[in-house]
Amino acid sequence: MIKIRENILSQLQNLGLSNLEGRPYDCSFELLAAPKERKRLIMVGFNGSLADKEQTNAKAIQDSFHEPQLSNIQNGLNGAWGPKTLANRLKSLTECLGFDVENTIYTNALLLCSQNAYEIKRAAEGKILGDLNGLIDGSMKFFSEVTIPLSQPELIVAYSNGLSSLSATKILLDTFGLKDTFHEEQSSSYYTTYSFLARFGDLHVPVVGIRHMSRFKPKSDLIRSAWKVQQGKLQQLRG
Repeated sequence: MIKIRENILSQLQNLGLSNLEGRPYDCSFELLAAPKERKRLIMVGFNGSLADKEQTNAKAIQDSFHEPQLSNIQNGLNGAWGPKTLANRLKSLTECLGFDVENTIYTNALLLCSQNAYEIKRAAEGKILGDLNGLIDGSMKFFSEVTIPLSQPELIVAYSNGLSSLSATKILLDTFGLKDTFHEEQSSSYYTTYSFLARFGDLHVPVVGIRHMSRFKPKSDLIRSAWKVQQGKLQQLRG
């Protein structure tokens, strides 16, 4: 576990993310240090809330290392941060898709907390990364160089999916997405669901983008359908 901690802390430092207010992961440190084949699902939100403002990314990793069984998702289910709605939906969707909460990586696209998504640009200004573009670049490098190698993902669910404004889905699509695999599952205003293949080096992973679960209840059948489309494209890609 020490080696995993030191690698994460080193990467946070190298990317200018160490001293930003935030929390890189909401799963336990025990899971981060576990064999990567356990971690087949990654859930990606947009960014952290002000519940994470009292700590930095580096401190969150250090604290998690010292309490390796502690899961911030479980804290949320117990009411430790905000309403329980988001934590309950994260748990239920994970299980509906056939995965285990204790084996799922929960993270965010941007490793800096803010009052809300609209305030992220202002929160990023003046930080060591310079601006929002620097934050996106550093956060996505951390995702591809740390989070992905710690796991063996079969699916990434991004829960914020606006394409005309910044969202977890748009950031992943713009950074890693194979644009010709982009698929829109349904265009209704409530259940809009997107999917595409993301490329991380030689690895290709299906990504499904859904609306933010703090406000919208996810519909698992649409997510499965969008995932299935990308599984088919993945098979075609592999020949």
